[in-house]
Amino acid sequence: MDTNNEKEVLFNPGCEPVVEDEERRRLLWLMAEYFRTIGYTDIKARLPGFMPPPILSGTIEDHRPDFTCRQSDSARTPIILEIVTPGMVDEPAAENRWSLLASAAKLYNAELHFVVPKWASNGPVDPALKRRLARMELTANRVWTV
Repeated sequence: MDTNNEKEVLFNPGCEPVVEDEERRRLLWLMAEYFRTIGYTDIKARLPGFMPPPILSGTIEDHRPDFTCRQSDSARTPIILEIVTPGMVDEPAAENRWSLLASAAKLYNAELHFVVPKWASNGPVDPALKRRLARMELTANRVWTV
């Protein structure tokens, strides 16, 4: 018999409130601190201690962005940010996720940003990501290499 009063909440893949992958989490921390330092507001991140971004409902599946915030410009332009590790660039499941994030960016007049590691054992990640996004006919406002 379970005597634990806490309810366990199960999330679909891509909707978890905290990123479990260590490499993705490290890049996410770096970007959260960077955007906080430059004065961006309404920061939500899939990290411990942060409010997670809301789940976006898609026609095929739902996803939670890795990070969202508002810029310090006069329009307070929203940013939707996705962390991409080398193994994710060619992952088939990424297509639905990235398409949903791009659709949300258009809907909310937000910028879509991707973050990739600067160095990877099999070469630079950003050219491969840009080629994949082009094949999917998706446009990123910025691809950060960190």
